[in-house]
Amino acid sequence: MFKDPITGGRCTLVAVVSLALFIGGCSSTSAPTSPTNPEGTNSANLLTITINKGVYSPNPLTVKVGQSVNWLNSDTFAHTATDSGVFDTGSIAPTSAADVPVVFTTVGTYNFRCTLHANETGSIVVTK
Repeated sequence: MFKDPITGGRCTLVAVVSLALFIGGCSSTSAPTSPTNPEGTNSANLLTITINKGVYSPNPLTVKVGQSVNWLNSDTFAHTATDSGVFDTGSIAPTSAADVPVVFTTVGTYNFRCTLHANETGSIVVTK
């Protein structure tokens, strides 16, 4: 037990620790929270596919007509996302995003692949 210097009463260690935690929680120097979108701040119309260890995720990705998709390469080597005749991100450098997001304006399923790694494939399902 501790003697309260203000009131002269006694308080428990639990009360002292609780007060310290409360005051510490009110500090403006708290660590930033993780964003819900780890790739950065996206609008509702921009979705991100992450490439990690040669795997596109999410796969498949479902989007609505008018939404855009970008690719974020989390690997240490380059990738692409290509649906021949429809879109081609070009080479996406390690730890960066594609230069320009792809806007989807037509309902359908778009199957893409990495032109640098034949076994890496993904799909985007566009709905109304």
